[in-house]
Amino acid sequence: MIRRFTLLSLALLVLAVFAAPAYAMEQDMVFASPYGITTLDPSASYSTELPYMANIYETLIRVNPPGSKERFSYVLATGFTTSDNGLEYTFHLRKGVKFHDGTPFTANAVKLSIERTIKLDKGAAFIWADLKSIQVVDDYTVKFIMKKPVPLPQIAASAYASYIFSPAAASKDSAWFDAGHEDGTGPYMLTNYKAGESWMLTKFNDYWGGWKGRHIEKVLVRYTKEPLLELQMLQSGQAEMAGSIPVDSYAAVKKGKTTTVVSGPSYRNFMAFFNTARPPLNNVKIRKALAYAMPYKEIIDVGFNGQATQARGPVPAGQFGYSKQVMQYPYDPGKARKLLAEAGYPHGGLKLTLTYAAENENEARFAPLIQSAFKKLGIDLQIKPLVWTSQWALAKSDPQKAQDIFVLLWWPTYSDPYETLHSLLHDEGNKPVWNLAYYKNPEYDRLILQAYGLTSRHPHKALQLYVQAQNLVQADAPVAWLADTLTRWPVSRTLKGVRINPAYPNVPFFYDMYLQKG
Repeated sequence: MIRRFTLLSLALLVLAVFAAPAYAMEQDMVFASPYGITTLDPSASYSTELPYMANIYETLIRVNPPGSKERFSYVLATGFTTSDNGLEYTFHLRKGVKFHDGTPFTANAVKLSIERTIKLDKGAAFIWADLKSIQVVDDYTVKFIMKKPVPLPQIAASAYASYIFSPAAASKDSAWFDAGHEDGTGPYMLTNYKAGESWMLTKFNDYWGGWKGRHIEKVLVRYTKEPLLELQMLQSGQAEMAGSIPVDSYAAVKKGKTTTVVSGPSYRNFMAFFNTARPPLNNVKIRKALAYAMPYKEIIDVGFNGQATQARGPVPAGQFGYSKQVMQYPYDPGKARKLLAEAGYPHGGLKLTLTYAAENENEARFAPLIQSAFKKLGIDLQIKPLVWTSQWALAKSDPQKAQDIFVLLWWPTYSDPYETLHSLLHDEGNKPVWNLAYYKNPEYDRLILQAYGLTSRHPHKALQLYVQAQNLVQADAPVAWLADTLTRWPVSRTLKGVRINPAYPNVPFFYDMYLQKG
C-alpha cells in the first residue's frame, strides 16, 4: 500500500513538472514583489524598479553597510585618487569586464553613460550638477573634474543615476529600454519581460565576478500590489522572498517553520512637516508644542510593530551626518501645554489638518495616534488619507491653502547627508519641491553647503557643521522627526545569504544569495 502510494505520488510529480511552463523549471527562486517598474532606462530610473536595476547595472563603487571596516567597496572601479583641491577624481577601472551584449567595458562607456544621464535630465540626474567634465585618460582610467569640492565617491555610488551601460545602449532612447531591453555589466540580465506582470533575472554567464560557489542563477519576479497575496505565496512555498506583507504578519512569519524575517538597518525615515508659511504653525512655540505632543513610542509600537526607532533628526541612524549631539524631542505633554499657553492657547482650541499617503500602511496605522494625542491638548486634528500624488500636489500648489501637517516617508538618493538636508529644508522660494514645511533659514543653507564641500577631505569638520545645522532646525521645529525604520525581508528558511545595505533601499542582492534545501 505504501509502495503504491509512493509510486503514484512520483508519477503525479513528474507529470506536474513536465506540465509546468519551461521557465518555471529553470528558475532558482521566486520573488513576490510589490515593486513595479516605472522605467527601465538607467539614466531616468528613480523609483520602485530599483531592486531590479541594481542587479542588472553596476556603479563604479558601492557604499558599504554601517559598521564596515571600509566606507566603500569597489565594483567597476578598482581605486580612485583625489586632487589636493578636491576638484579632480581619477578612477582606475576594472579590466576584463563585459557588458551583456559582449562589448568590453572601458572608460569611454563611463563617460557616455554619465553624459547621457546628465543630458536626459530626468530622475536623479541632479546629483551630477557640480560635474564640469569627464575625461578619458586611457581605456581603464577616467577623470571627473568638478566645479567645486563635493563628495564625488558618494555620488558615483548612488542608487540612482550612476549606472554604467554599454556604448550601444547610450545611443538608445527610453522607449528602447522600456520595451524590456537592457545592457549593463551586472550579474543578471532581464528576460521574459511582461510589463506589470512578471519578468526574470537570468545569470549573465560572462559576469566578471564569476559563478563559482553558491549563487542564485535565476529569479522569477511575480509582481503584485497585494501584501496578503505575497504572504500567501511565501507561506505556501510558491515564493522564496516577499517584498511586503501585512504589518501584523511579520511576527508570525519570523517564527514560522518554513519562513523567517531578515532584518537590518534602513535609511528610510518618517517625518511630519509643519506648514510654517501660515498661521497657526508659523508660530515656533506652537510647532515646538506639537513636536513635544507626538506620541513617539506609540507610533513605533503600533505603526511599525516596534520595528523602528525614534528619529533624532533628518539624518537616519547609521548614515554619515547622524549624531547623538543632535537634539531630540521627547513625548512631553506637559511642555506642550506650557508652550501652547505661551502662544495664546492655554486650553487648546486649534484646528489642524494632517494628510498622509493612503497607500502607506504604516502611516494609516499611526496617524490616528497623533490625532488622539493632540486631542488631549485640546487640538482638533482632522486626518485625511490622500493618494500620494494628490497629497504632494496639494502641498506644492499654494502653501497658504496646503495642509497644516504633511506626513512623509523619505530615503536619500545617495549616501551623503547634504542631499537629504538640502532637499528637505533648504529655501526653495515660491516653488516648493520637497521642503514641504516651506522653511527658510539662510544660516542653515550656508552651513550645509560648507559641510558638503568638506566631506571628502575633512569629514570630521563636515560632521560638526552638519550637527550644527540640524540643531538649528530642531530649535525652529519645522518638522517632527518620527521614526527611523528597519529593512525587513520575509523569506523562506531555505534562502541564505540575504544581505541588507541601507544605502540601496529595498535592493535584494541576489548574487549573494543561495538556496539550501533540506
